[in-house]
Amino acid sequence: MAFSINHLSPVVFGEDVSSETGARLKELGCTKILCVYDKGIKEAGITDKVIDNIQAQGIKSVTYDRVLADAPDYTIEEAAEIGRKEQVDGIVAIGGGSSMDTAKAVNVLLGNPSPINQYMARGAQPKPGKVLFLLPTTSGTGSEVTPVAVVTDTKKNRKGGVLGPVCRATLAIVDPGLTSGMPAYITADTGMDAFSHAAEAITSGMANPMSDILAEKAVALVCGYLPRAVKDGSDTEARTNMSFAAMIAGYAFADALPHYGHAIGHTLGSMFHTPHGNACGIVLPEVMEFIVDEVPDKVKRVGIAMGLALSGDLSSGDIGKKVADAIRELNREIGLKTLKAHKIEESALPDVARMALTDDTAGFGPKKANYEDILKMLKRTYIMK
Repeated sequence: MAFSINHLSPVVFGEDVSSETGARLKELGCTKILCVYDKGIKEAGITDKVIDNIQAQGIKSVTYDRVLADAPDYTIEEAAEIGRKEQVDGIVAIGGGSSMDTAKAVNVLLGNPSPINQYMARGAQPKPGKVLFLLPTTSGTGSEVTPVAVVTDTKKNRKGGVLGPVCRATLAIVDPGLTSGMPAYITADTGMDAFSHAAEAITSGMANPMSDILAEKAVALVCGYLPRAVKDGSDTEARTNMSFAAMIAGYAFADALPHYGHAIGHTLGSMFHTPHGNACGIVLPEVMEFIVDEVPDKVKRVGIAMGLALSGDLSSGDIGKKVADAIRELNREIGLKTLKAHKIEESALPDVARMALTDDTAGFGPKKANYEDILKMLKRTYIMK
C-alpha cells in the first residue's frame, strides 16, 4: 500500500496562544499585515485583542471585515485589492472557515494575477504569496491545517477548491479560548463539520493508516465533547478538545479526502447558503448507509470510534443502520437543523443531486454513486425529523 502524508502546516495550540501572534509575525519580518474577518467576529470583541497584540509589536495593520459565508469570489477580489494597494507582507485570518478560506485565496492573489476563479481549475499551480497566519474561532473546518481554499464561483453558483502550498498556513494559531463565544447553533454546525471530515476520511477511497488514526480520535472526541460544548459554551475542557478534534480531522481529510457528504454539503451551501457543517452532518447518516456494503469494516470503525458495541456477526446492513442511527441521535442531541428547517423545498432536491455529482469530492467515495443514489440520500434526509 502506497500513500502520502502531507502534514506540513505548523501549529501552536493551547489556551491564550493567540497572544503570541504579534511576536511570531515580527520574527518572520512582517511590517504590515492584512487582517481578514467578518463583522460578527468583530462584534464579539475577538479581533480587537488580536490586532492590538499585533500593533504592540510595531506592525501596521489594515483590515478587511466583509467576509461572507461560503467565501464568494468577489469578496476575495475586494480583499486582495486592499492587500495589493497597502503592500502588505502578511495576512492574518481571524474567524471560521469562510474567513480562513478568504484569506488563503487572497494570499493566492497577492502572488498571482486575478481572477481567483482561474486557480480553481485542476492542475493550476499558483506561485507563493505572503506570510499567512490562521486563527480559527470555530471548531469545525480544520482549514487552519489544510492546503485548500474553498471558494464560491458566483457566476457558476458552485463551490470549488484552490489547492497548493500557497493555501497552506505559515502558522496556525489554535487558541481554544477564541471559540468560547460561539453560540450553541454554530458550535453544533461546526462540530458536525469536524465529525463529517473524520467519518468521511475513515471511509474515503484515499484513506491511509495515518489518516485513520487521526480521524478515529477526532470522531471519539466530537462524540465525547460536542454535546457538552453545545450545552455550556464556557466549558473549557470541551472547547479545548473540540478545537483539537477539528484540527486533527483537518489533517486527516487533507490526505484522505472527503466524499459524498461534502459533495452534497458544498452544493447545499452554494445553492442555499446552508451552513456547511450542518449540511454535511444531516446527510452523513444516509451516506454511511449507502457505502456500508462496499466498506463495512470502515463504517464499523466509525461506529466503534463513536463508542458503539458492534459485534463481529453483524451484517453490513446492520452496521450501516446502527452507525447511521447513532449519528442521527447525535444530530438531534445537539439540535442540528433539518433541510425543512432551512426552508429548502423538496422540489429542489433533483437539482441538488445533479450538481453534487459534479463536485470534486464526489470522486473520492468508496462506492460509485449515480444521480438516483444521491437523490435517494437527499429524500431520506428530507423526511428526517
